[in-house]
Amino acid sequence: MLTLKIIGKDGTVRAEYKGMSIEATYIGELTEGDKIKVSLDGCDHIAVKLDETLAESIVWVPNKSFEFVIPTAHQLNAGYDPKAFKGDTHVIKVREPEDEEIYGYRNIALNSHDKHGKSRYFPHATANFVTREDPCFYERNAIDGVMNNQGHGVYPYHSWAGGARDDIEFSVDFGREVEIDKLVFFLRADFAHDEITGIPHDSYWKNIDIEFSDGEVIHGEFTLDNTDLNPANSAGQEISFEKKNTKSIRLFNFRQATEILSFAALSQIEVYGNIIKEDFSKMEVRQAANAKDVKHYTTERLREEFHIANLFTKDNIRMVYSHIDRIITAGLMPVRQVLKLEAGKELAAAYFLERREMGCINIGGKGIVTVDGVEYELNPRDGLYVGMGNKDITFKSCDENQPAKFYVSSCPAHTTYPTVHIDITKAAKRPLGSVEDCNKRVINQYIHPAVLKTCQLSMGLTELDPGSNWNTMPSHTHDRRMEVYFYFDMGENDVVFHMMGEPTQTRHIVMHNEEAVISPSWSIHSGVGTKNYSFIWAMCGENQDFDDMDHIETKDLL
Repeated sequence: MLTLKIIGKDGTVRAEYKGMSIEATYIGELTEGDKIKVSLDGCDHIAVKLDETLAESIVWVPNKSFEFVIPTAHQLNAGYDPKAFKGDTHVIKVREPEDEEIYGYRNIALNSHDKHGKSRYFPHATANFVTREDPCFYERNAIDGVMNNQGHGVYPYHSWAGGARDDIEFSVDFGREVEIDKLVFFLRADFAHDEITGIPHDSYWKNIDIEFSDGEVIHGEFTLDNTDLNPANSAGQEISFEKKNTKSIRLFNFRQATEILSFAALSQIEVYGNIIKEDFSKMEVRQAANAKDVKHYTTERLREEFHIANLFTKDNIRMVYSHIDRIITAGLMPVRQVLKLEAGKELAAAYFLERREMGCINIGGKGIVTVDGVEYELNPRDGLYVGMGNKDITFKSCDENQPAKFYVSSCPAHTTYPTVHIDITKAAKRPLGSVEDCNKRVINQYIHPAVLKTCQLSMGLTELDPGSNWNTMPSHTHDRRMEVYFYFDMGENDVVFHMMGEPTQTRHIVMHNEEAVISPSWSIHSGVGTKNYSFIWAMCGENQDFDDMDHIETKDLL
């Protein structure tokens, strides 16, 4: 599901549209500083065409928030069609592309909506120099799909140029792993002779070296030509190589054809290949972690071991198996399909709950979980406990425009207990905290000894009041049980700093909306958010005694 907003530079939302495919006609002027914002739910790619003059581009939006700020008049005049974003009628198109479009063989560098500077969506072009920092020479110009190269200056002859230098570099960052095998260069070719000097305006590069993200370099194994004198290459000059996996390409060692450095520029570059699709069909397995080792982890390693992202993607099951008490954390978002829990070889079982129990809480639209032929309708915030031995478990949404999001926790079991539907009104409620301590909250205990019997799984949902942002503080550990926290109800620009580690070796992991974190039994598990939020906690381990915590005084934390 996509939400498109037109936002004035004063922050006022002027228009809003929703759908999987949006073609909006916005009546009104768009001026410098106004913003077109697209929020993604259940997908991370969009096909976007914010103006009729721009080429439709498929972009990856890892943080699920795409923002395009209307450029300044100078930027528009230099690098965009003169009609771009002008007038009082604007046709804006954005849609969820099909997998065949996203992952098919194509020019994966095309992004007519790229912006100069840091970007939060991909592909994205950068360079170490831009001539005079002039928008007609920005890096984005070389991946916008406009290939006119017979002149220099403003649109349609805008290009990337780094001046008359021999130390320039140009990169295309894909943001994720791709497989590529061909580059196509369109060198600027304004070779008309100056009337006064008789010298052509442009030079050209006879060689460019290519570096991939793993450090491998292609050195001088191809020759570029003066495209104006080589009509056979008017469609671009191709450089092919063996298929290569990379996250980016860096072009460097630009060698001009003339000894005296002159002006050379790149009108366009195309990169042909495939985006590598993440395989959700396999359960991800995480090993147990030793507290002595964790205190030496980098941020990247800490997230790799404990952080779980991308839990909800359209018609997929994302499943992570942790060797810490063998808990499984899963996210299911059925939109057009019915999703079925399968055991997979990781469990070495005939079916998912052959030796397991599970809990489920729906944080999306209304959905249905079917357990061995019995349907359970789950409204938003409803929970379901399913005991060991149930074989056929499926999930579906009641409305594909408001899909359900089923958050699942599962752990080993030794006996079976009845399946129980728990709506939030039937959960045991424990108000805790205070406004003064910034942690006023309600703990809703769904799967808990006070509500129903299980082997070892406990699960619930905690909601913080507005103005409160701390959870589980003062902090504690419980050496007989591990825990997984799933944070949600967060804004696009909000985060929770999840605290973990031994009490005298604390660390943090930054959590965004709808992400989970694994907390070992030796670790504290507190969090503080930029605003109030909600989280689902799931526990398994040696016992279900909730008074077994080892409390830590805040003054003793290090």
